[in-house]
Amino acid sequence: MLKARTSLRRAATQRMSGTLVSQHIGQKSIRGMARLPSFFLLAHDYHDSTEYGCFSPSQTKPEIFSAEERSNRQENANLLLLANAYRRYGHMASNLDPLGIRKAELLEELSVDTYGLTEESKMYNTKGIIAPSKSLPSTASLSTIVTALRKKYCQSISYEFEHVESPAVRQWFAHYIESMESDATSARLERFHELLAKTEVFEQFLQKKLPSVKRYGLEGSESIVALMDQLIYEATQHGIFDIVTGLSHRGRMSILASLFDYPKDELIRKLLGGSEFSNESPFSGDMLVDLAKPATLSYLDTSTPVNVDILWNACHLESGMPVGMGKSRTKDLNIAKSRQTQNHTIGDHVLPISLHGDSSFAGQGIVAESLGMSGLAHFTNGGTIHIVINNQVGYTTPASHTRTTRYASDIAKFADVPVIHVNGDYPEEMAGAARVAVAYRQKFRRDVVIDVWTFRKRGHNELDEPSFTQPAMYKKINARKSIPAAFEERLVLNGQLTKEKIDSVKTQWLESLNAAFAASTTCNPTDPMRPPGWGLLAAPGDYPTEDTTGVDIATLCELGVKSVTPAEHMKVHPRIERFHIKPRLRKLQEGLSLDWATAEALAFGSLLVEGYNVRLSGQDVGRGTFSQRHAMFVCQETEQVHVPLNHIVAAKNRNQRLGKLEVVNSNLCEEAVVGFEYGVSAEDPFTLAIWEAQFGDFYNNSQTIIDGYIASGEAKWGQQNGLVLLLPHGFDGGGPDHSSCRIERHLQLSNDPVDGHVRVLPNIYMAYPTTPAQFFHLIRRQMKRNFRKPLIVAAPKTMLRLASATSSLSEMSPGTRFQPVLDDMNIRDPRSVKRIMIVSGKLYYDLAKAKSENPLGEHVAIVRVEELSPFPRQELYRVLSRYTSATDFVWVQEEPRNAGAYAFAAPRISSILPKHTALRYVGRSEYAATCSGIDSQQSAEQTQLVQEAFDGLRGLVADLVIDNITIRHGRQHQQKFDKPAAASVMSASVSHRWDSRPVYAAAQSSDH
Repeated sequence: MLKARTSLRRAATQRMSGTLVSQHIGQKSIRGMARLPSFFLLAHDYHDSTEYGCFSPSQTKPEIFSAEERSNRQENANLLLLANAYRRYGHMASNLDPLGIRKAELLEELSVDTYGLTEESKMYNTKGIIAPSKSLPSTASLSTIVTALRKKYCQSISYEFEHVESPAVRQWFAHYIESMESDATSARLERFHELLAKTEVFEQFLQKKLPSVKRYGLEGSESIVALMDQLIYEATQHGIFDIVTGLSHRGRMSILASLFDYPKDELIRKLLGGSEFSNESPFSGDMLVDLAKPATLSYLDTSTPVNVDILWNACHLESGMPVGMGKSRTKDLNIAKSRQTQNHTIGDHVLPISLHGDSSFAGQGIVAESLGMSGLAHFTNGGTIHIVINNQVGYTTPASHTRTTRYASDIAKFADVPVIHVNGDYPEEMAGAARVAVAYRQKFRRDVVIDVWTFRKRGHNELDEPSFTQPAMYKKINARKSIPAAFEERLVLNGQLTKEKIDSVKTQWLESLNAAFAASTTCNPTDPMRPPGWGLLAAPGDYPTEDTTGVDIATLCELGVKSVTPAEHMKVHPRIERFHIKPRLRKLQEGLSLDWATAEALAFGSLLVEGYNVRLSGQDVGRGTFSQRHAMFVCQETEQVHVPLNHIVAAKNRNQRLGKLEVVNSNLCEEAVVGFEYGVSAEDPFTLAIWEAQFGDFYNNSQTIIDGYIASGEAKWGQQNGLVLLLPHGFDGGGPDHSSCRIERHLQLSNDPVDGHVRVLPNIYMAYPTTPAQFFHLIRRQMKRNFRKPLIVAAPKTMLRLASATSSLSEMSPGTRFQPVLDDMNIRDPRSVKRIMIVSGKLYYDLAKAKSENPLGEHVAIVRVEELSPFPRQELYRVLSRYTSATDFVWVQEEPRNAGAYAFAAPRISSILPKHTALRYVGRSEYAATCSGIDSQQSAEQTQLVQEAFDGLRGLVADLVIDNITIRHGRQHQQKFDKPAAASVMSASVSHRWDSRPVYAAAQSSDH
């Protein structure tokens, strides 16, 4: 027995007499509660609006106590303190550890003596203090009350909800728990036994047949299967028949086999080293612990099957958490639209369930990021139920070294998430935990955590020896019965199950496993069905088609006007009126060239008119990092938000379905937000999901999502997505962390072949556009194609307001499209060009300015590569081959040599250059940092590299003159000028040997 510890809380309590306690509760607390709502109203309602996608969780008010209840609370204030103590501290005195290592604490806060309650037989009125139940009438003795409180709060299931800010939540939890009769029905207990028995037999079977395979088994945590089944069952009782679930590594194989009926022969085939996909599938597959396939479950008391969408997830711990949030929210909205649900509340149709390991839940930052945005208006999915598989050790690290708090679930408290703790030794308690969790989620549409205390029978995996590092723990584990065996004994002892029934379940399951093992070597897995909506687009490997992306000019003008039309009676900030609204209207009226923000608004607006939705997410995206976008106006008097493009009226067909623009000013994180947007894009191919970084450099916090999902999800799992990443990029004095979106890293992820033999579409598209029209077409192309691929854009910064970086409406008119390569339009005679500068991005404008000021500039062509992946070999060849006199080919970039696109582009460009020529590099030398943080140094480097790009031009022009003389006078002149003539012949032969390589013939025969 642990020694009762002293407490400052007890000392404070003892100083209060009964009268003072009554005054404290009745006056001070009420005054405090009266102050809180006004503060939180301001904090929570800022920028809230009726605009599309804004789903703020409802602020439920607590129930008002009757006059009789208020009087009783004051009269029996000390009893109220005792009840509140059990609600707050009961979990500390609970039996949660199935190994018995962590003992229940003996707390003075839970002693009746602390509150001056000494007469056990004294009768108390509990109205307004403790919710009535079968075991506790409204009038009961002190001993009966204490027994009831201990049963509810200090057994093998306990709760933490007193930390939640909302008094309505705290009141609801106390009432629901205290009045709930949590005994599971015999049918549910029989179902629990079946699942646990199957899980145990499955694990034992694999350990015998495949002892050297790491499967990260569920032994010691088998109750998790019963909990998941009960959660799904409870969801059906609330009319929910779609589940989105993310599984953890621990026990994934057992959960898939026993609960979700994943074909066992396919599972065993994977365990034996085969693919989880069909023999004809192009997908490369994933690890055992990342398997997924949609499932369907049925329950006896409902005729509607339950669709379970099991997430594919990368192996990085917890990285699938925000993906599931984005996917479930989008699925719920799409179901509501398809069913035309009236008065839809987010979360009505889909229940998200997310499994976590204890150490990863406490340790991975993405968990805090995801929890932090779970209640935000544009990220809420109606509440996720989180299950922590708490096996009390992280790999080999004890819990005391994996976190600084008492529980693995404590990280959830900062987000006002209530926690249910349950001892995994008692599967029957899973019914009560699930019932409370689902009821809370449905009532408040917020997240809830179920912390299931379990253990690992073996090590981190089946090849580990856990007693190396946890000898005491594993002595207890090896000496005890398994959780399924102990559960069976209780069921038999209580007459709820027979030995014959138990043996029958195990025998049938073992026979099916043996049959599956025999069939595993010859089975050909069935590939999962494509999600709804994706069937209308090309599957991976299908033939892609593209069309022009131009739009009628009159429509563009109308959209441009609409994009800056504020709501009636809205007071817009005068600077927005002066520098944003009026200039845009003037340019449209006078037919002037348009800037980037206008082109973007036209792209968005035209997609909305065509029925596509656009979700623009990121930090400050409504205004734009550089105050350029202003996709939303904020009334200067009411702070009400207005998104002009959401108020377009269809001109021709009033019944035409218009899309909506969801402007999502996200919380200040990257990894979880990008994961969320990936989930949106993977679920709905007809919503253009865009994430914009504040600066391109900041994407690196989301590298896990980019690597494991965006860039490789289709190749591994066949899961397509069309997510767009806008990453502002450019060396303009921003310093090492505000200049580069790391173009080189994204290109390193591209599977675009160096040899030019294109077998399939690349896994990612990457572009660095230099004109607003190019950006307009790039955005529209993303939705107008018959396929989806992720698009990464090195987005503009200084180009946003650069006078020369503008476009006319004619460049966005019908028949126009995105051009992967832009030729130099200022060349009068291609034959006069001796040097070709190949550049990507904003450096073009510095070079173009220098060229216009250089007297020999007419001999230089500046060619822009606007799309880097897939690398536009054929388009680039068509442009370069125009310049038959060119002998000097230069790649120019402002990024350091070990960064930017050079390493990616150089071998691809070299493969299409004439023989005996080489691609030269001009740019900064190698850097450890992105760039210099010293403005003067960065400016000097920029000036130097531009100057270097034009160095030696006079000698090239002299060679051109000699070439012309040689051609004009023939061999006589060559003999006269022997050395120069020889050189000129070399250059002439080089310049005309373009069609000796396969890519040239292909390019010349292409109609594109």
